[in-house]
Amino acid sequence: MHIVLNGKKFSINEKDTINILLKKIDIKSSKVAIEVNKVVIPKEKYRDFKFKKNDKVEVVTFIGGG
Repeated sequence: MHIVLNGKKFSINEKDTINILLKKIDIKSSKVAIEVNKVVIPKEKYRDFKFKKNDKVEVVTFIGGG
């Protein structure tokens, strides 16, 4: 199955959750915000959230600075 991840086609398994996706792309969940089809997903739902074919997913990482 495919989703669109940050504007690019990305292959995932049908049972993949947000947590599994983050592991695949090597990003810690504590340092990101996830938006699926323009809806921000709360962190407490990352473990159970299931994607649908062609979902548009944006992973936004937080960067400190000053």
